[in-house]
Amino acid sequence: MLQSLDPSAAASPGSSTITAPILFTSDQIMVLAWLATVAIVLMWIGFWAVVLWQGEKVSAVMFNPSFFKTVAVIGVIAATTVLSLAQRLEGNFTGAILSGTVGYVLGSLSGRSDAATP
Repeated sequence: MLQSLDPSAAASPGSSTITAPILFTSDQIMVLAWLATVAIVLMWIGFWAVVLWQGEKVSAVMFNPSFFKTVAVIGVIAATTVLSLAQRLEGNFTGAILSGTVGYVLGSLSGRSDAATP
């Protein structure tokens, strides 16, 4: 837990207050961006390995509309996270983008299950 950065703050033992945000340096942001990129690449390698292992046609996967929705959601989440950590997006905007993305995904899942129910 973060303790107050203000030495004059009189806090009772065991309590904590946050008075300043944690700031990342540009080098730390670059490391996080590289880690996110490597994670996404590894995920895609695993995805395509499973597609090929299952005997699916790559063209069938590529032309499926759900594939493009998945790629778009992953891109939005990755870009939002990196921009937020780089302090290019405020917390309110980050929350709005991520909650909108989650709402989109859950709404599309809900619409699919409603259509499948007789």
